[in-house]
Formats: sequence, C-alpha cells, structure tokens
Amino acid sequence: MAASSFTMDEVRSRVKNGEILIVCDQRIYKLNKWIKHHPGGELAVRHMLGRDATDVVRAMHPEWVLTKTMKHFYVGDLAQDSLATVHPNPELKEQQHISDAYKRLEAKIRALGLYETNYTCYAWEAGRCSIAFALMLGLILWGPQTTWSYVIAALANAFVWHQSAFCAHDAGHNEITQNMTYDSIIGILLGNYLAGLSIGWWKKSHNVHHIITNHPEHDPDIQHLPFFAVTTKFFNNLFSSYHNKVLVFDRPSRFFVSLQHYLYYPILCFGRFNLYVQGLIFLATDDHAPLRKWEFLGMAFFFTWYSYLMSFIPTWGLVFHVHHDFPRIHHDASRPNHPVALRYVHRRPRPRRMLRLPAAAHHHGRGLPSLVRLVPRRPTVPGHPPPLPTRPPTQPTHRAAPRRGVLPRGRAGVPQLRLRQGERDRDRGDAGCCQPSGLHHEGRCPRSASASPRRV
Repeated sequence: MAASSFTMDEVRSRVKNGEILIVCDQRIYKLNKWIKHHPGGELAVRHMLGRDATDVVRAMHPEWVLTKTMKHFYVGDLAQDSLATVHPNPELKEQQHISDAYKRLEAKIRALGLYETNYTCYAWEAGRCSIAFALMLGLILWGPQTTWSYVIAALANAFVWHQSAFCAHDAGHNEITQNMTYDSIIGILLGNYLAGLSIGWWKKSHNVHHIITNHPEHDPDIQHLPFFAVTTKFFNNLFSSYHNKVLVFDRPSRFFVSLQHYLYYPILCFGRFNLYVQGLIFLATDDHAPLRKWEFLGMAFFFTWYSYLMSFIPTWGLVFHVHHDFPRIHHDASRPNHPVALRYVHRRPRPRRMLRLPAAAHHHGRGLPSLVRLVPRRPTVPGHPPPLPTRPPTQPTHRAAPRRGVLPRGRAGVPQLRLRQGERDRDRGDAGCCQPSGLHHEGRCPRSASASPRRV
C-alpha cells in the first residue's frame, strides 16, 4: 500500500484541527496517542507542531529512536512540491545551508567517537566526589570544632554538589549509558538522593530550554520574574507557554528588576531553596512524573540525612548553601531575541559566547555553551574534549603595526568584529512570529515583524 502524501499546508491545517503532526526527514509522524508518554515531556513536542523537527529530533535522540520507535507513528510523506515551504522565513537558503552544515558537524562528531561514553572519566569524577564527600563527613562528625574546619567542609560539600550536577545533567540527557532506565536511576541518585533536586522537574524544563533556547515566551530557564528580567520584553506582561500564565510585571517586579544588578548574588543565596520548592511542586501536581514515588522518596531521604548532618554543627551561623553557577552561564550566554520560526540549528549558535575557547576555560563543557546546545547528547565528561583535526601551522608573516584607531586585521580581529555584530543584532532584535503553532495566547501574536536576522 502506497504511503499518503501531504503538502505542508495540509499538515498545518490538520494541526489546527487537533492532530499532533511533526515532520522529520520529509516523513510525517502523528503523535496524538503517544505525546503523553514522551520522556522529554509533552511541551517539548508541542513546540514542533506542524514544523520540520529533523534537526531537533536528531540532536536530542539516539539513532535507535529514529529507526525503531518513530516508525510506529509514521502516517505519510511530505509532498515534493511543498519542500520549499517547510521552513518559514527569513532567509530560507541560509537556513538550509546552516542545517546541512549541522548535519556534517553531527556526522563528524559521530565519526570521531565523541558520542561514546568514556567510563574512565566518570570513574575519576566519582572518585573525586567520593573523596570530597568523605572529607565533609569527617570534618563535621569527627573534626575539630573550628570555623575553618566547617568552612572547608562547606567547600567540599559545594564541590560534590557542583560536580555531581554535571553528571546528573548527562544522565538526564541519557548520555552515560544510553539506556533510559539506567540513566534515570543515576539521575535520581545524584539529583534527588544526594542533592535534594527533582531530576524529573529538571528534565521537563531543560528539554524545553534546549528546543527553544533563551526565548522569553517559552524558555523557563530565563523566566525569573519578579526578581530578574533578562530582556525588556518581560516589561509587557509576557505570556509564558511553559507556565501557562501571564508573567505580570507588577510593582514588586519593577522594584526588584530596577535593582537586579545589585541584588543578583544576594538573591542567588536563596536560589537553591527555590529549586527544592519547584521540584516538590512538580512532583505533587504534574501529570507527567513517571518516577514520582522514587523521586519523593529520594527527596525525603536527602532532607533526612542532610538535616541530621547539620545538627552536628554547633552554631546555625555556619550552616549555609552554595548555589552552583548555572544561572550565571545561562544569563551570560543569553540572547533572547531570536524568533522561534528559525530552524533549530539556526537558533543554537546565537548565544554570543564564541565556540573556540582556551583549554583553561573548559569546565565539563560549560565553557562551550553553543556546542552544548548544538549537540546536547555529547557527554560533558571529560571536561577537556578530544582535540579535533586542525590545519597544519603556517609560517608566520611579518606585518606592519596597524595605525592607531584601526582594528587589527587577521585572526586577532575576528572575535572583536563578531562580538560587535552580535551586540548589534541583539539590540536590533529579529523578525518572525514568537509563538510556535498552537501556542498563541488568545489567538494573536504579540510581536510585529522587524528586520531579518543576520548570520554572525
């Protein structure tokens, strides 16, 4: 029996009528019966309704998902005459060029074996964290009752939470064993039992963050009202598709945002407690929490052992939490003005930090935010990625010193030009509808068209 063929207009029309259709490799998949069972959450799928999800599906899933799982939801092919309209404006040819370049990059990463897990590095990381954890226990339970003893114990505790968070991140992306069951167990042990953070809540919000990175209306990782606003768009009572409510910019928001450059670090002192609350709310209210019982048990276990350990400290003045640096990374790399109409890989490199950094800047992949977002399934351990093939060095040439006030030519001047171009694009904003299909608030788009984005 020949497969059905649909134009892109027909796909969008059926989506408006309630069907959950996505396009991947010019094949159409219907996910109505399966969307509630999607491990990455329902909202991650809804952001791709009626659109080409090829790049994002390949970036977020192993190969066996495409070859074995998705075939059960196949309903037809995309008509050849509609291929030119699969990807909306702006600059269709440029977007296609970037998508093709991404496919070549992904193939190169696979050929170099960067998707393969280095278990030796994870064993080394587990050893370091175990030593730091033992140091913390030893100093608190049997060490001298001095200020420096407890300060060192606190630093050891912070080290354990900080480093284990990266391993939990990899487990949340199914990067460690590539088996969802085993990685979920690792994630719960590191997140819920060791740190008191819900791995299920993190996966729900983090998957959306990777698909619609740093978009004010959709990315929960940059929606911090009433305390912070990373873009002036939050001044207009923005509707959040993740929280399904309007983020009201009220009087308390005006007060905190006007002082956010002073209050950023003081507020982050309490940030970890907010993560506890968010995790408990998720486990108590969310319909998609497949490991709810085990996560609740893990958080109860954490609060029990941690409270008991803190009871050995003679003064509450020395009991404190150290928040990891994820918010700094997201805010520093944020560029929240891109339209969701852009293709997946056309949005990924748009954070302003460069891909090339010195080796000293690498830290579990966090020094490479653009690469992490391009290939989220690439394990971030070890922190120093294997060297990629490079061109042979060329003979140095002697150049005259540039005139005063003139930007130096050659490789030294390129980052400055790119950064300035990125700043101009950020200030200028981009065109396109801010909402994916089916996510408009009250049926209208709050953004108006402006200039087309430019490739940096």
